[in-house]
Amino acid sequence: MKYETMKTVILVFLVGVSIYLTWTLWTFQVNYEEISNSEPVKEVVEPKEVKEIVQPNKLVFHENDHYVGTTNETEINRVMDEIAAWKFYDIGEAKAYRNNDINKVLYGPNKLIIEFPDLVPFELYKGVLRVSDREIPNEEFDKLVIDLSNPSQKVATAYFINTKDNANKVFSGSASYTSLQAFVNKIKNKNESYVPYDSYKVTNGRSLLLPKDSVKLNRNRYYWDKLDGNIIERYKNALFPDPKVVEKSLDGNNIGYNDGTSFLNAKTDLGTISFINPGEKTGNYHNGKDLIKRSIDFVNQNGGWNDDFRYFSKNQEKSQVIFRLFMNGIPVFNNNHLAEIVQSWGESQIYEYERPYIDEMGSLLMTDYQEVQLPSASSVLESLLKDDKIDHKKIENILVGYQLDYDSINKILLFEPTWYYQYDGKWQPWDIKGEKYGLE
Repeated sequence: MKYETMKTVILVFLVGVSIYLTWTLWTFQVNYEEISNSEPVKEVVEPKEVKEIVQPNKLVFHENDHYVGTTNETEINRVMDEIAAWKFYDIGEAKAYRNNDINKVLYGPNKLIIEFPDLVPFELYKGVLRVSDREIPNEEFDKLVIDLSNPSQKVATAYFINTKDNANKVFSGSASYTSLQAFVNKIKNKNESYVPYDSYKVTNGRSLLLPKDSVKLNRNRYYWDKLDGNIIERYKNALFPDPKVVEKSLDGNNIGYNDGTSFLNAKTDLGTISFINPGEKTGNYHNGKDLIKRSIDFVNQNGGWNDDFRYFSKNQEKSQVIFRLFMNGIPVFNNNHLAEIVQSWGESQIYEYERPYIDEMGSLLMTDYQEVQLPSASSVLESLLKDDKIDHKKIENILVGYQLDYDSINKILLFEPTWYYQYDGKWQPWDIKGEKYGLE
């Protein structure tokens, strides 16, 4: 091929490539429709099972003439994991006990008392415990007591007890396990997890099992910037069936969302969200088992737990369930729903859903801690019994909790160790004469 002919061929090829690229550039179009119709991404949060949410908050072991107890979550989980391998059977119908008789069951020697924060339906918890009975009571219990007087026999008597509202209902059955003696020995050997407890009389027929000595806990401070729009958007995408049609509004510290049917309000000054479906009406539409299970499933499907929230109480008449934040096995309290998930159900759907939008307490930066020594439980109870304004019959329980407050200026979450008492169904902080507890 001649030199001039070769140049002509190369020139024609280059001109052709140039024309093709120019045409491609002119005719290229972005597929805007596909982008605008993309669905909001719903973050997948690992769901939790019933056994992770419905847990005891205290164990007490009575051997001979002394009690030891624990709220240590590691030890409680260890004991419950072992008990989950037992076989429970022959659970009978409820028997109503008089106060003196039920006290023998609750506080007699060689008993393991497992306390739950509120009533737990048999039907819900039979999947956690191995209950072999085909038919189980359509009832609830808040204490499980196991008689370990004869562990060598490999069969123990188990008492499921409803102590709420002075019901004193007792369901007795049997529990079998090949290593009952080893189970008892492990409790005895876990001295570092248990502290001395005692039985304190509230009224003539009722007592409470409480720590015998003063309690020491850390006052903790964490840094938290609660104005996190990404977390709020995540709950919007999770709670509304079609987030694309949701309208957003701003009003001071409040961020509102609505789709014409339901409303979501994020209170950035408090760090909480409230979702309401006005078309539903509250009422006693669900039994206890369905109410708690439905509430657990709802959180699993709509934003997740993020932190150590546990079943704490329910109001059957309002179809309401409360899951409370726990820190190191200690319940946390706050007046603005910063430490609890509250669900109120209608006949078919959620009516109202309130919760914090704090994201993973364990990932927050602890800025400071300080050991606090609280008064003994006996001194707390004594002060309540001496108060003329308090009806002794309405004192239901006493426990150590954290009072959670937020310093919005310095963006600090403060967890203050505090005694709480349950009075006429409501939990209140105990503070003698308004004075704060001393530091060590």
